[in-house]
Amino acid sequence: MIKFFKKLIFFPFRKVSRNARKTKLSPERNRKHVGKRLFFLAIALFTIFIFRFVWLITVNHVGGTDLKKMATNNYQSTVTVQAKRGTIYDRTGAPIAVDSSTYTIYVVLDKTQVDSNGNRMYADKSEYSKLEDFLNRELNIDRSLIEKQLNSKYKQVQFGTKGSNISLQKMQEIQKTAEEQKLVGIGFSADLSRSYPFGNFASQFIGIARPKDVNGVQVLQGDMGLEKSFNPILSGKNGVETYQKDILGRPIPGTTKVIEPVENGQDVYTTLDAQLQKLLETSMDSAASQTGAQEISGTLVDAHTGDILATSQRPTYTAETINSDITQKNFTWNSLLYQTAFEPGSTFKTFLMASALDSGKVDLNATYQRKLQVYDATINDWDVTENKSYTLPETVTYAQGFAMSSNIGMSRIEMDMGNDLWGSYLNKFKFGLKTRVGLDDENAGSLPSANAVSQIQSSFGQGVAVTPIQLIRGWTAIAGNGTMLEPHIVSKVVNPNTKTSLTSQPEVIGHPVSESAADKVRDLMLTVNTDPVYGTSYSTTGDPDEGIDPGPLFMVNGQAAAVKTGTAQIASSTGGYMTGSQDYLYSAVVMYPAKDPDFIFYMNVKIPSEPWTLKYIARVANPLLTRAESLKSELNQTNSDDEKAGQVKISDYKGKEAGTTADSLRQTVLNPVIIGSGTKVTAQSVSAGKKVNANTRILLLTDDKDQVMPDMYDWSKEEVNQLADWFGLKVTFEGSGTKVASQSLDVGTKAKKGQTLTVTLGS
Repeated sequence: MIKFFKKLIFFPFRKVSRNARKTKLSPERNRKHVGKRLFFLAIALFTIFIFRFVWLITVNHVGGTDLKKMATNNYQSTVTVQAKRGTIYDRTGAPIAVDSSTYTIYVVLDKTQVDSNGNRMYADKSEYSKLEDFLNRELNIDRSLIEKQLNSKYKQVQFGTKGSNISLQKMQEIQKTAEEQKLVGIGFSADLSRSYPFGNFASQFIGIARPKDVNGVQVLQGDMGLEKSFNPILSGKNGVETYQKDILGRPIPGTTKVIEPVENGQDVYTTLDAQLQKLLETSMDSAASQTGAQEISGTLVDAHTGDILATSQRPTYTAETINSDITQKNFTWNSLLYQTAFEPGSTFKTFLMASALDSGKVDLNATYQRKLQVYDATINDWDVTENKSYTLPETVTYAQGFAMSSNIGMSRIEMDMGNDLWGSYLNKFKFGLKTRVGLDDENAGSLPSANAVSQIQSSFGQGVAVTPIQLIRGWTAIAGNGTMLEPHIVSKVVNPNTKTSLTSQPEVIGHPVSESAADKVRDLMLTVNTDPVYGTSYSTTGDPDEGIDPGPLFMVNGQAAAVKTGTAQIASSTGGYMTGSQDYLYSAVVMYPAKDPDFIFYMNVKIPSEPWTLKYIARVANPLLTRAESLKSELNQTNSDDEKAGQVKISDYKGKEAGTTADSLRQTVLNPVIIGSGTKVTAQSVSAGKKVNANTRILLLTDDKDQVMPDMYDWSKEEVNQLADWFGLKVTFEGSGTKVASQSLDVGTKAKKGQTLTVTLGS
């Protein structure tokens, strides 16, 4: 290359000399001749340079280098603006899950690291022993790991899991202690994290969010529970900005330009109440300790709204101690509220009795003998002795049979009703169907098989599988005079980008039994707690440790609550049922006040190691319901924030999976109703592109060939007409109200095209 440039530089001189010798021109003419040639050479070189310059401007590439991008990077930077993940609150605005930072500790070993005064900023080898003691004491890091890292060849070292996920408070404590001990070289790097200020607080229900790498960017993503299910709502959308910089790479003020605006995640206000939740957590700790049970779960619900006010389970975890918590015996990631189905036992008798009263298939004053053989199965009551007699009277009324939790009595009622009628009520109470409250991996449970014995046993809660949230859904009908509500887990969703909110309201989903039937069941539940002879929650000893005198175990403000207790056999993994003396699921549902319930509490205890007593559940229920009653006026208050009421834009759901669509709609505070048992949506009652208010009911027709009638209670005329159009029915309206009060084609029956549907409207 150097030789080439030398030749190029001396080329004119050689040319002049050579030309002079060849032509023998005079010096003047020779200079003139050479000048012309140099002139044309200069023009040629200038033309080449101009062409190359224009080419570079036009193409902006040299080989594989993008010149435009290189130039832009010299004076401009493009950065991703991280979206803030939405905060999860309780119903009053107390934060449950918030964005935060955790820290990872490191030690600098690079001896070139000194400050401007020449002071070292690295750990000297003479301090390794002191550092080892310090890190082991402060963070319980294994000494062998510390020694290995400090003596490595790296310039900066970290210390595994125990050296990461350090809270801000702990980081500040370590920094202060290190300064006091004059330890040099210790530093911290910040990591994106999610903080759960309450610690143990409905952990499996709320779930957890963790940082994950998505396209090279660290973002928080939900792993379980509400954090996972509501991830599209909470996560938001990252933005993109550019700014100009000076020759030192520093941003120039006023040059920032937004390319894509950041959309922060929406805030989710749950229906949980922090005061009630914390009390439940404390009580559950005591119950777990006292019973030694394999599993415990408990849930408190507002009977007037369906809002879940508190829910918890054991074993559980906290975000800070999760690594050790998951080693607990019988630990499960599942939320026992909605992800685990089980045979509920005698608490299920509330639904059998409500159905029988509604259909007129039981006379509570009629008597029966407590002996029953069904095909090859003998039905027994809990007080049966070794010689097949009973400790309580063998002949009782059906009202007394309910109070004493008689399996035989409920079986006889079911047999009088018939399997088809009993099955229709199970459908009306929506057992076997998910609640679709907006949470992933919900368990649908299962209805009893066609086997005659299973049908009868389902009357007392065996041979049927349910989740607590399904039971709660059904009990809202018994507490609410026959009107059934969908349980809600979200009270409000707030969009900080638009300053709008979607606020939840009670959602009516059916009317499985009459007001009189529901009222009578509550009366019967009261006798369970107050009848000194037959009541299963009436205690002749009371609970002196809790200040409860002999009498009803479940007392709130000096008043007896309505109760139904349960003792369910547990299926064995090898077939049949477990046979241990305490291999049962013990449970109770409590409604208070008994006459017009404000609250429903359900709790179950699986396989306790200590001798079972119903006092364990009463010790949780009584203080929780007492506190809930004292907070009743506060629970009914709505947040007086400044957000405007938002709207939801409806998408096209045709061809999409029906259940997933329903869950996503629920997350945006809408009320989806799936029509039929198909898997795909074929039509929707609200057209795509339309904006609707929160709590709007949206009908989703599925690809089910059987046109099965849904429960249309509380529907509008427009919604009835939409269903009639889909099913090809003729509709006749009676009454002067605006909402459906009754329908001529019963819930669960198959409608035929051209059939007449008579709908009675009420207020």
